[in-house]
Amino acid sequence: MENPHLLSHHSPAKTKNLRYLEFIHYGGTLQRKLGLRSPSLPDDVVSRLREAEAEIRRRFDIEVDIVSEARDALHVRNTTLPLYERLLDRVDPEVVVLVVSYGKGTFIEACKRKGIPVVELQHGVIYDHHFGYSYPEGETKTTFPDYLLTFGEFWNENARYPIPDDRVIPVGYPYLEERLDAYDDVERSEQLLFISQGTIGRELSRFALEVHEDDRIDHEVVYKLHPGEYDRWEEEYPWLAESDVRVIDDSEPPLYRLFAESSAQIGVGSTAVYEGLCFDLETFVFKPNGADVLWPLVEDGAASMIENVDELAGELRSSAGSQFDREWFFKSDSVANMLEELERICDTHNE
Repeated sequence: MENPHLLSHHSPAKTKNLRYLEFIHYGGTLQRKLGLRSPSLPDDVVSRLREAEAEIRRRFDIEVDIVSEARDALHVRNTTLPLYERLLDRVDPEVVVLVVSYGKGTFIEACKRKGIPVVELQHGVIYDHHFGYSYPEGETKTTFPDYLLTFGEFWNENARYPIPDDRVIPVGYPYLEERLDAYDDVERSEQLLFISQGTIGRELSRFALEVHEDDRIDHEVVYKLHPGEYDRWEEEYPWLAESDVRVIDDSEPPLYRLFAESSAQIGVGSTAVYEGLCFDLETFVFKPNGADVLWPLVEDGAASMIENVDELAGELRSSAGSQFDREWFFKSDSVANMLEELERICDTHNE
């Protein structure tokens, strides 16, 4: 099943065994536009939400209408929950597998009502301040999946999940394993790959230009943009556009090929940095804001934290070996592990 993205779908579809969920999404929207299934909030709940608004205003000097946000969210739930239940009755699955569980709470609620186990596959970096996965001790979330299949043991210890520890299971990352094999014979060069993100693109792109212009660094600088930056980087990073730095603003060449042909990488908070380590890249974490996402790599000795060109030049010359344990981060034989766990979960819930 595939949700619409910006009113469309990826084309061509990668599998014929695919159905779209427009009926539920737009059917719910039509009901809300007609004022159907509108929720009501008890007075005591409204009072608590207003207290939260006042506290946010006091701490952050920001006005936010939490009551309206809550009412809108409940209205979406009321209009789509029955439709999800009808879908599950029709398909009658033994297990539901999804990615990015946050934002899919109503669908997960429908599964739980029908007694169908929900399994989430890890899709990216999980860290101890990630709102989607890390919860204060003792707190739970009723619409969290029943199981989370992670890339490896490292991720199991990287957050406090709202489910029992034995339901957070390391299985691996199939796409990464496939790409490692596909680019195994690519020749490596003295290439320094910058992994950009829209949230830190201005700072990182300026730093990339500094590195490119520093005579102490012999590596060729390649700046790989995040897809969300493709159509705006020339306007937002004019200093990069005016330079002769090689900028990758398309999906070709693929990121994994860039990993395979590089010798070092620099990032701030991207999942891609973890993946690049699997290609034996010397790894650096640039420290503007947000670098705490990759701090575990620095603590483990798999990466070095840098704040300026001087530090980078020194680290590149030191040629210290990485202590990255691929199996700890990305368990091998991922497809077999996933199939085994899914079969076990189905058997457990059918007993």
